[in-house]
Amino acid sequence: MNRRSFIPFSFHSTAHVLMVTMIAASVIEQLSSRAGVPLFIFRTDLVLQRFELWRPFTALFVAVNTLEIIFGALIIYSLGGMLESRWGRARFLRVVLGIPLVAELLVLVVAAFVPGPFYGAEFSGTRLIITALWILYGLVAAFSGQMLNFWGSPITGKTFAFIGLGFVLLGVVFGSPIAALPELLCAGLCYAYMYRPRTSGLIQRIELAYYTWKLERLKSKTRLKVVKGMKDNDRDPSQNIH
Repeated sequence: MNRRSFIPFSFHSTAHVLMVTMIAASVIEQLSSRAGVPLFIFRTDLVLQRFELWRPFTALFVAVNTLEIIFGALIIYSLGGMLESRWGRARFLRVVLGIPLVAELLVLVVAAFVPGPFYGAEFSGTRLIITALWILYGLVAAFSGQMLNFWGSPITGKTFAFIGLGFVLLGVVFGSPIAALPELLCAGLCYAYMYRPRTSGLIQRIELAYYTWKLERLKSKTRLKVVKGMKDNDRDPSQNIH
């Protein structure tokens, strides 16, 4: 009789690893906060005054409540997995983690000049990743002409991305503008990344000059000549078959 090994969970992609990491880090942060020693959460005063420089990085995997953990796990697992399948692992990690990290660093810059409103404020990095994944996935679908399904209703990718931006704006209206600042910055950076100029004319000219130079070198070494193709009526009449 063949024995089958039972594997309760397998890491199919980096997005799945991020999801499990987020859940584990959030649980550890909650337990440490109850003990009075928060480990991972992002606070500008602890970074700037106590030089706890790891917090902008570790906070990316911290959710602060049960709903955020559940919603974040679903978004990272589904939208994150689909984005990774399109972009590849390296670009997925670079963009999905890089944009929220840059947003947190910008908050640090603001807090360095205006520390008062940020003192003691805690920022959840998982919210930034959720915002980034939602907007990025919507814009990727928009650029490819793909229609998306939102609770049974077909919508365009741009509308899907705008819904994610709407969630952020609602947080500003019904919550604290300071608490929503990282999400606003993250949303703006996502739009800036997706609508950035793909290749400048200068780079194209440099590439063209480089390949022209390579072609000239190859031509001079091999002494090859380019022979244009002959038309049918330019052939030798003696080769015609009667």
